[in-house]
Amino acid sequence: MKYLDCHNHTAEWSDGRQSIEQVIEKAKLEGVRVGLSDHAGLGDYLNSNDRLLAYADFLTQYPVARGLEMDLGRSFVVQPQTREKFDYMIGSVHGMEVDGVRLSFTQLISWTRGDLPTYNPLLQIKSLDVFFKAHLALLEKEYAAQKFDILGHPTMLPPLALGKPEDIFPEWWEDQFLAILIKNGVALEISNRWKTPYDRLMQKGVAAGVKFSVGSDGHDTAKTCVLDYPKEMMKKFGVGPERLFDITRSIEAA
Repeated sequence: MKYLDCHNHTAEWSDGRQSIEQVIEKAKLEGVRVGLSDHAGLGDYLNSNDRLLAYADFLTQYPVARGLEMDLGRSFVVQPQTREKFDYMIGSVHGMEVDGVRLSFTQLISWTRGDLPTYNPLLQIKSLDVFFKAHLALLEKEYAAQKFDILGHPTMLPPLALGKPEDIFPEWWEDQFLAILIKNGVALEISNRWKTPYDRLMQKGVAAGVKFSVGSDGHDTAKTCVLDYPKEMMKKFGVGPERLFDITRSIEAA
């Protein structure tokens, strides 16, 4: 099976460090099909329907699946005539408002790179209970506003820095989280970059009947279209191709 890597970024349209031609060549090398999903949202370059239309027109020149990654919490409504130009829309949380204060996940990203080893998200979050409830409320609000196909890097959230996910992420959050995805028909991304979801959430997702997608979240050619973690998790938890989000329009790997 040639997997469809739905989650990749380019230098032309967002924060990638690679051209679309380099993404396509890497997909051929890795033997996968590829989708492009540059960042969209009020804080990004793709911050209007006009700019999304320009992006979609650009992508039509290439044999790729056409997607976008909307910043949940800073989203805007994609008009129907714009949405029909795209094959899918990823929604991802890159920051949140909790008790009226905007929390950026920039420090978390630095921590994952080893640049901020003493990062303690509790200094910002204060209450894990409040944080997780705010996260669920954000998803409910976004999914009520428009249709999303995939939730990107689902547990790339500050509590990830506090220890083993199974010890930090509460089971009540997991259960409500999966119920929201199923109710709204949103696939859970298995992210190679962020090594998410973790085992217990993955196991619960499989049992609950959630759909999955696979994504490298590639920003540079070294990591683009590398799907080792998604493949490992699919094998470990018995996820077959019928459970994966997929579309036909994407490059066929050589």
